[in-house]
Amino acid sequence: MNKECVIGIDIGGTNIRIGHTDENGDLADFERISSKETFKDGNISESMAKVLEDYIKRNCNEFEVKQIAIGIPAALSADRKEILQVPNIKGMDHLFLGEELEKHLGVKVALDRDVNMLYYWDKYDKKLSNEGIGVGIYIGTGVGNAIFINGEPLVGRDGVAGELGHIPMIGGQDRCGCGNIGCSECYASGWKLVEIKDEYFPDIDMNDLFVMKSNDSVLKNFVDNIACVACSEINILNPHSVIFGGGVINMKGFPKDYLEERLHVRMRKPYPAETLKVQYSEDKVDNGVKGAIIYAKTLV
Repeated sequence: MNKECVIGIDIGGTNIRIGHTDENGDLADFERISSKETFKDGNISESMAKVLEDYIKRNCNEFEVKQIAIGIPAALSADRKEILQVPNIKGMDHLFLGEELEKHLGVKVALDRDVNMLYYWDKYDKKLSNEGIGVGIYIGTGVGNAIFINGEPLVGRDGVAGELGHIPMIGGQDRCGCGNIGCSECYASGWKLVEIKDEYFPDIDMNDLFVMKSNDSVLKNFVDNIACVACSEINILNPHSVIFGGGVINMKGFPKDYLEERLHVRMRKPYPAETLKVQYSEDKVDNGVKGAIIYAKTLV
């Protein structure tokens, strides 16, 4: 056996997405299975090992698997060994999942935040330089944030750098899922958008919300909130590049022009307001897997 591959995995609250590389290093396949069904018995490590064993038998018989990289929707320790806290998957807190899987599979396993895996892909897709500061802001259910410095993710002392969704908003009184009061996620996230739709536009399908109502003051205020949150980071870091992505940003009719207008208003003048160029990520289901594969290749 002389052909080698790496495996990329994106674990979410709804689905586990998996893919491996072909002999050219490209994504060879993509599979999606239910997270709820996989983890229903609570034995996370054993259940994930079984998923991977089955996947490798089906898809990687002709390959030697050199590395597995997994994106987790969680806070991770600075050394990326321990999963500290997962809001949407029970049984993962304080789990050393990579080490457990290595014992089961005999293959090296690396973990990182799912949002960093998304940014690895976007950085590659947009052909961004490793030099300088790159920022990814992903507005989905919550506010995801990746900060890369000279090609490497910013980790922080405890491993939880980049929690842009938990910047406190002055005067904010809403309780966040993290337990704090007034986090930015309470005002600039997908779950906030659901609240807005239910309160102000109950008869409009969520998929048509921006198509039909993007000029409504309530939605304009929501987009301005996203700009405020983003600029709290942009004005501090003065990044070389900013990528916006996530399910909300990629909704049909989302007013990107208005977002950029509000970003310019909220950014410090003259810089970074006069020089920053915003790019957008395409919200594809395999982005996290492809990003995990890119990361895995750096470890082989």
